[in-house]
Amino acid sequence: MSLEEISTIAQNCIQHNPTIVLGSGASIPHQIRGMGSLADYLHNNIDVEDPKEKPIWTQIQTALDNGEGLEEALQKTAAPPAIIEKIVHLTWEAIAKDDLALLQRAAVGKEIFPLSDLIRTLFKSTNNTVNIVTPNYDRVAEYATDVAEFIHATGFTPGLIRRREGADTILVRKGNSPARTVRIWKVHGSLDWFEGDNGTVISLPLSQHLPDGYSPLIVTPGVSKYERTHDEPFRSAIQGADAALGRAGAFLCVGYGFRDTHIQPKLVERCRQRNVPIVVLAQTLTDETKHFLTNNAGSAYLAMEDCDEGTRIYRPESPNGDVVRGQKIWTFEEFNKLVL
Repeated sequence: MSLEEISTIAQNCIQHNPTIVLGSGASIPHQIRGMGSLADYLHNNIDVEDPKEKPIWTQIQTALDNGEGLEEALQKTAAPPAIIEKIVHLTWEAIAKDDLALLQRAAVGKEIFPLSDLIRTLFKSTNNTVNIVTPNYDRVAEYATDVAEFIHATGFTPGLIRRREGADTILVRKGNSPARTVRIWKVHGSLDWFEGDNGTVISLPLSQHLPDGYSPLIVTPGVSKYERTHDEPFRSAIQGADAALGRAGAFLCVGYGFRDTHIQPKLVERCRQRNVPIVVLAQTLTDETKHFLTNNAGSAYLAMEDCDEGTRIYRPESPNGDVVRGQKIWTFEEFNKLVL
């Protein structure tokens, strides 16, 4: 397959104002640690002293030592609430450190955001809204939107001490027209979402330490995440994501492994019902991604992953992949150069 053919297929996706799905692979290039690094951090820093709980944490550590992924290890051994609380707090601590470093680089123009370039392109049309759906806690999407000089909304009111947006969506105007807005649906929460001791949900500026009296509102891997997402603000975020996925004219998935049950069903449903264009970019396509492409993606998909020779391309006509030599167009930055 030639670069010209790939570009034509990819541009067709972009022209349909895709809903963007960002996985952890979209954050790793910005030095946000992925699941493997996070697993190492938790393994080395969680200290369990309770003699009843220590064997449970040892089982989880052993699973990680044996090469199991963090989510797999936590689903295999149900952790008690005290350990879950430690996991949540240390996960927040680790990702927040990376995120704040990214903010510093972004503020002085030392970080390149391919997502910013894509957002600018999508708003060159009549689009007033770009939807991003992500299970990531970090604020890569927010920073990219700021760098692109557009407004972002995550379900909270504007300001520094932000309350939940509620049933009535807040619309910002620029001059006489609605401001073009990137709506970011964070189905597993965000680093700047917190819950107070009295149950109050709030969004606060991020600092190096948790604010007194507040706990992070992030859903960490493991069995407990399915319970937590029935609560607010996760439920509203998932409902918003469902709506964005359910009406999408196309999908662009970056670094997403097609494993998340809060995103997957609507994405599959839309592709099956409408055969919408979908482009997938990843360093390595997961087995779940390949299953999706084969069984659910329809006939309008294009997937790209890294290989030694360049980039391996998957299309309905070449389900086992063809190699484009000497080109790393699976990366977000190089993909943009091809299609924008």
